[in-house]
Amino acid sequence: MALIEPVAVAIGLAYIVLAIRQQRACWIAGGISTALFIVVFMRAGLPLQAALQVAYVALSVYGWVVWRPDGEVPARPRSWPLSRQMPLLAGVGVATAATAPLLVAFEASAAPLAESLGTWASVAATWMLARRRVEAWLWWIVIDVGLAGLFLSRGLAPTAALYLGFAVLAAVGWREWRRSMAAA
Repeated sequence: MALIEPVAVAIGLAYIVLAIRQQRACWIAGGISTALFIVVFMRAGLPLQAALQVAYVALSVYGWVVWRPDGEVPARPRSWPLSRQMPLLAGVGVATAATAPLLVAFEASAAPLAESLGTWASVAATWMLARRRVEAWLWWIVIDVGLAGLFLSRGLAPTAALYLGFAVLAAVGWREWRRSMAAA
C-alpha cells in the first residue's frame, strides 16, 4: 500500500499536464488519481480531503462529458469576471464556516479549518476548470500552495511536493489558456 501515494502523484501530474493542453483525457487521469488519493487522505486523518476525492471522481465524469466535442462548454477557455467569482467565493466561505466546526466537534480532522477551506475552494476551482474558465488556474495557485502546507504537516511529503508542482503548473495553465483565448 506504500505505493499508492507515489502512483496517485504520478497520475495527478498527468492530469494537470493534459488539462493545460486542453486534452479531454485529463478527466480520466484525474478520476484515477483522485480515487487513489481517497485512501491516502483517509490514512492521513484528513476525512474532508478524502471526501473531496470522491467529489473529484464525480467532477471528472462531469468534465469528461462537458468537454466532448459537442458538449455544452466552449471549446476554448473563457474569462470570468471577478463579479461572477464573488458568489462562488462567498459559497466557499459559508461551506468552510459550516464544516470546520463540525470537524472540531467530532474530532474528525487534524486541521479542521485548513482542511475545510482547501476542500471547498478545490470544489469551486474544479467546477470552474470543467467550465473552462481561465481564472480557475489562479484559484488553483493559491489553493495548491495552501494544501501543500497542510499535506506536509500530515507527513505527506510526496503529496505536498505534488501540490507545489501543481501550483507551478497552474501558473503555466493560466498563461497557456490566456494565449488560447487570444488566438481564438
